[in-house]
Amino acid sequence: MRKFPTLLGFLFLVFASGLQAQDDDENAVVGQTLSWPAVEGAEAYELTIRDAQDREVLHRSLEVPSFDLLLKPGIYHYQVKVSNVLDQIEAETPWTPLVVLRAEVPIPREIQPRTIYLENPTPPMAVSGTLIKTGATINLIERETGEVAVGKVVSHLSDEQVTVVFPDFTFTYGTYDLFVQNPGGLKHTLRKALEVKYEKPIDLHFALGYSPAIPVYDSWFTEIWNQGFYPLGATSRIDVIFLKRAVDQFGLGLDADVWRQTGGLPSATIQSQYVSGGMSLVYAYLFSKQWRASARIGGGVVASWHALDYQGVPGVSWNSLDPYASTKLEVSYWFTKWAYIEGGVGLIHGFDNGYSAGLLKPEVLGGLAF
Repeated sequence: MRKFPTLLGFLFLVFASGLQAQDDDENAVVGQTLSWPAVEGAEAYELTIRDAQDREVLHRSLEVPSFDLLLKPGIYHYQVKVSNVLDQIEAETPWTPLVVLRAEVPIPREIQPRTIYLENPTPPMAVSGTLIKTGATINLIERETGEVAVGKVVSHLSDEQVTVVFPDFTFTYGTYDLFVQNPGGLKHTLRKALEVKYEKPIDLHFALGYSPAIPVYDSWFTEIWNQGFYPLGATSRIDVIFLKRAVDQFGLGLDADVWRQTGGLPSATIQSQYVSGGMSLVYAYLFSKQWRASARIGGGVVASWHALDYQGVPGVSWNSLDPYASTKLEVSYWFTKWAYIEGGVGLIHGFDNGYSAGLLKPEVLGGLAF
């Protein structure tokens, strides 16, 4: 007689007791399925199960390689014999351990730390509670997006304390539920167990860069002097970010620009210098830790100095201080949490007593955040 080589050598079954009292759990039984690979040419399978005291608790002749069991929690062992068409035993398994576990409901109480910060690396976390069994599944679930941070248990000190890391997950701003499921299938969720925040409530961004000027409309001189691009220009800004959320941020910006415009006719030229300063509302949308887009809307004042020359002879010169309104769209890439590069374009609309002018300002900046 040969051994049946294709059966699993060791099998665990799980007894799911639900939420009954423990006294009831000792006597309760729940359906489980014991199955094994089918054997070609088998006429019947003879299944025998004995308990820890070697008492036979089940003996069945089966036509299929599986059987639905009703067993109490405990340690058993089983054997399967395979009969051929002549009703002879063709193969058999050795007596194989069969463990029926009692499932228990885990009760997580807290996770420590209860608050982590996006600016810092994610630390290992200690989950404490009761009945957190070896092999338990421990996850964190973001309450708004449903993203799941899958935990990896690095130490199981007892049923009341487990150390978990989340190596393959990037946390985002928000609130997370703690989900614990024991090997028996019973589970419990601790609501609002973890807060992920920004460590600093306010950020300061400093940026400096290149910003040429492109007149797009003007009520008095562009029809005559229609040069379309003025390369001499610079821009700078200081942003105060005071509202930081999961995927967007709000703040105030202080902007300063300088640029120079020249042009003219064969008989006359004009040279103009501009310095502007203002304030804007800033909205930033975070696509990821590296990429974000921002929009600005605001206004301020622009000081300008102008001089006309007629065939090389100095002509009229004047200066002006005028209000302006502006809007900008930008995209930035963050190399680290404190260094970034940004590019975008803005539109400045200037007001003067007798005319108005529109100016496009492309820009490329490098910045630091504190």
